[in-house]
Amino acid sequence: MAVSTSGGLLDRNHSQSIFKHAILRRYITAYAAMVGSSSAGHRVAIVDGFAGRGRYPNGTPASGELILQAAAKASRAIVEVTLVEKNRADYEKLAQVVGEYQARGVQARAHQGLVHNHLDSIVEAATGIPLFLFLDPCGAGLPFADLARVLAGERRPKRPSTEVLLNFSADFTRRATGALAAGHDSHESLPALDRVCGGDWWREVALQARGSNSSFEASAEAVARAYTDRLARMTGMHGVTVPVKRRVGHQPVYHLVFLTRSPFGVWVFADAIARARREWLEALGPDEDDALFSYDGVVADVLAQEQEKARERVLQNLRKVVARRHRTKLVDEVWSVFEGVYGLANDTTVRAALELATEDGTVSVIEQGKKIRDAVIGRGHHGR
Repeated sequence: MAVSTSGGLLDRNHSQSIFKHAILRRYITAYAAMVGSSSAGHRVAIVDGFAGRGRYPNGTPASGELILQAAAKASRAIVEVTLVEKNRADYEKLAQVVGEYQARGVQARAHQGLVHNHLDSIVEAATGIPLFLFLDPCGAGLPFADLARVLAGERRPKRPSTEVLLNFSADFTRRATGALAAGHDSHESLPALDRVCGGDWWREVALQARGSNSSFEASAEAVARAYTDRLARMTGMHGVTVPVKRRVGHQPVYHLVFLTRSPFGVWVFADAIARARREWLEALGPDEDDALFSYDGVVADVLAQEQEKARERVLQNLRKVVARRHRTKLVDEVWSVFEGVYGLANDTTVRAALELATEDGTVSVIEQGKKIRDAVIGRGHHGR
């Protein structure tokens, strides 16, 4: 199953990095804790296939160092980090960053070259333990055949866990669709996107989605969703597609595609992207041209109003869940709980909605659970 978020996660003046890194930092930490506590030797493998230099010139951590930091802080898992970078100069800087963390006891290694050339050895090294792949290229991504082979092969079972977070370039899709629409059949972007998508099926999807419009936004969205659906279906995974834009009303720069086999992964990712979006807004603040801030107010006001609406939607969702199922654990109904607000609602939103539902008697909490997602709910005395 694949779903697209409703939150319109935004991207402006490098804000894609603010959002992307916020979600990476939050989710990887949670992932390592979730799967590392029960994995063989508490080992967890995390891979950044397009790691760059690992750290920005101003000293700010990039994705590679964020993963290394998470590994260094992990208390319930031994995180084994593999970072891959094709550019030699960037790799040399990456290796220096890795060396710093190796000196601190982090199990990490850097490889120079194309990630798909190292993929088999990376997967082999992670045999029997959870594996998280972060793939964030500029332009065309990993060939579909290579990624599907890994996810649908020996790592197809639910355990040990295998998850993927990847960048599916909307800019690249729009460029390829533009060439296709103009009849430039020999344009280099067409076979490149064929490889990423695992065939030329995307061409018909893109043209049909565009229709008679001059904009290619619908094409990029349709192809990204179809790509996520196909990969999720082929590999037996849940898929989430997150559009990332420069500004409200602008076309996505790319879509983040998340794949997991666990409802826990779906739930924790929902919480991570909602909190990452909040962090993005707080970092950038309002812009006079953004529709999100078309009324008087500050970021806190916008976030408060959004959360009020999200809380009301989750409240409605919880009532529907107990009307359909007499007794259920929240995480087992993750899609229903977050329906309509995936990317906006976080754990705090769900907790607040559940409190309201228990107060009005429509929902009862049968078991509390350590986390809100573990709570077991049923019909309340007003829901019978």
